[in-house]
Amino acid sequence: MRNIAILFSLLFIFTGCSQPKPCEKFNGSKRCPAAAYEEKNYKVDKNAKVQTGKASYYASCFSGRRTASGETCNINNYTAAHRTLPFGTMIRVTMLSNGKSVIVKVNDRGPYSRGRIVDLSQAAAKMIGLVRAGVARVKIERVHKL
Repeated sequence: MRNIAILFSLLFIFTGCSQPKPCEKFNGSKRCPAAAYEEKNYKVDKNAKVQTGKASYYASCFSGRRTASGETCNINNYTAAHRTLPFGTMIRVTMLSNGKSVIVKVNDRGPYSRGRIVDLSQAAAKMIGLVRAGVARVKIERVHKL
């Protein structure tokens, strides 16, 4: 009987350690992060300029603060900061070293570090392996929904 009590106590302790994924509070209700934009639903704009350069990511964006576009910052959404592209522009960011790509929405201005062309949210950076690298060479292509 004592062993069963100890087993249940340990089980209770360890289940208390797991936490659900954090979701952003929105008007009193919880809203979980959006899924990644699926590449099969987008096509590359052949007329748009392709940029190559260095990319980084923002690990924290002061949760709850507004981006330059007015949206609430959330590192779990697939978003990016670009100096000149209009807000709402969808771009495909491809990491040149591994060929992985992700589609993100431009919702902020930056990066302000010299030599960088785009800052990705943490979720987008994880998709292409940028979190481990920190800074990497990427290719940016404008995309449109099919």
